[in-house]
Amino acid sequence: MIKYFLLVPIWGLNVLMLHHFLDLSSKFSIFIFIVGIMVWTCFRKRKFISFVPPAFLVFMFVWLASIQASNNLDWLDEVSVLPKVSIENNEIKIKDFRNFTWKGVKNSDLNWETREFDLTKLNELYLVVVPFGDSEYMAHTMLIFGFKGQGNLVVSVETRKEKNENYSLVAGALRQLEIIYIFGSDQDLLTLRAVHRDAKLHIYPIKAEPKFMVSLLKDLASSANKLHEKPNFYRTLRDNCTSTLVRHIDRHYQQKIGVRLETIFPAQAGKLLHEFNRMDTQLSYDQAHAVSRIDDLVKQHASSEVFSAMLKKHLTERFAKQ
Repeated sequence: MIKYFLLVPIWGLNVLMLHHFLDLSSKFSIFIFIVGIMVWTCFRKRKFISFVPPAFLVFMFVWLASIQASNNLDWLDEVSVLPKVSIENNEIKIKDFRNFTWKGVKNSDLNWETREFDLTKLNELYLVVVPFGDSEYMAHTMLIFGFKGQGNLVVSVETRKEKNENYSLVAGALRQLEIIYIFGSDQDLLTLRAVHRDAKLHIYPIKAEPKFMVSLLKDLASSANKLHEKPNFYRTLRDNCTSTLVRHIDRHYQQKIGVRLETIFPAQAGKLLHEFNRMDTQLSYDQAHAVSRIDDLVKQHASSEVFSAMLKKHLTERFAKQ
């Protein structure tokens, strides 16, 4: 009897994959699921019928494993170019640094630049948490590297979506979304989310030594460069925005983060940072969380010519409060 009950979720998984790959409507997918259950109910005494759903699922997984990531697709403009990072002595040079001026969610002035930063001036590191809507669990995360007198560099691990392709947990689980490391300006990546996507933004200062920040940035740059020769998939659980950053951090940090609820549900990443005593503030977590929200500030100064300096000033003042 248990075997027969297991066939229901197995068949459901088959239908879910068909729904995604064949772009079936929800109603038609439900129809297929119901018909499959009815057929199994009518012919369940025939031994072969019990082997059909598992066999089909195995076939689907084998086919899924054969799908290869690509760099040659019709990408959305904001992820159309992979950054190329070179490091010589203490100078880091980023070709195709993204510095778009956004006029709407799908409307921007495309501006790919070449930027150089002096690693000896890297003195600040921030964690950015962008909750999905009002969710207290799901969020996008990014890192901001601050260089004294040279502005900020944002590193964001994202899905490299094709035109007319949308993000979904299912697509990420079924090897349908490539991954990209975006190296860009804070004004670009923050205003896109706060102003045009109307998202909440939280930024937390990270207590870190310059040596750690430099090694972390070099590691991120190395992985970004490898995607030119070997494209890879964004995976919903294994290789998403947060789990990827955590793996980079763990390679250079003695107190390993690993897999935790806060990395699975990254909207809580600020709490984890505070519990690790790595948030650069004397405020309690509740106080820090309250002052960390800066989307209104980003909206107010979205067009500022000194956006990075403004952001640094406000964050320093907020987190220095006793």
